[in-house]
Amino acid sequence: MSCKTFAVHLIKHKKQAQIRVDDGSTARSLARVSRYVREVAKPFFYQSLVIAGLGQLSELASRLEHTPHHLRRIRHLFLSDWTHDQANQRVVSTSDADMDRYDLENATAARILTLAAPTLETLTVISSCPFTSTPLIGHIFSTPLPHLLELALSGYYRSPTREGALEAACPSLTHLRISGLASAASFADELREAATPADGPPSKFPARFPPRLRELVLEPRQLLLPPVKRSPFHLMHEKMLNSLRELAESPSGRGVRVVVLEKERAEDLYHEMLGRWLERLI
Repeated sequence: MSCKTFAVHLIKHKKQAQIRVDDGSTARSLARVSRYVREVAKPFFYQSLVIAGLGQLSELASRLEHTPHHLRRIRHLFLSDWTHDQANQRVVSTSDADMDRYDLENATAARILTLAAPTLETLTVISSCPFTSTPLIGHIFSTPLPHLLELALSGYYRSPTREGALEAACPSLTHLRISGLASAASFADELREAATPADGPPSKFPARFPPRLRELVLEPRQLLLPPVKRSPFHLMHEKMLNSLRELAESPSGRGVRVVVLEKERAEDLYHEMLGRWLERLI
């Protein structure tokens, strides 16, 4: 069987879902079978990726930078700046060496997102580092993602809707999921503004969602310890929760279904988001 004939059969089987869309391991395993299979599987090496921690981030960034564009078409990406163990640590080091590592993680993750952006269809990003999370998520909102349909984020947020940042970056977006929200009252207010028509005159820089957005899922963070004294942090968190509840209960004038998920106990957010990402691919 020639390589060309084999390619037709492989693509036919793929269309029949006999080769499952997974985290990319299927294509990489097939590539070990023979030289012919390797050539046929090359375009699928990077189509679905799970990347976590500086080691994997650095390796992937290096590979992508040395791979022709037509062979690095990433369609589905799960990216976490930290590994699962790092993301669940209670104390974050502030040593000079670790601060340098955080900056490198952020820069490498941003580089991967830039290289992957033209072909991404689903993207899940967990940005756990409190020192670099905001700029990394901000990078997503400023990077053109023309084909992105589904976006799930967990981290420390800047506004995605103000001045149309998300609308401009992700014009095709239909599903947005934002997890780990804590004491983000102003962020919740902007989400409400974007989801509902303004009663009065429009603001100079109105908050807007992408025009095709159909579902917005919001997951507030579960605060681990109830406060003995009501700190400003807890008061802001309560204010945010009230705004999110009002948003979920109000009819959306923009055709966006809003769901607020308040959980009674803290979950393993990393594994939960990874599981959801994998389920969407099957």
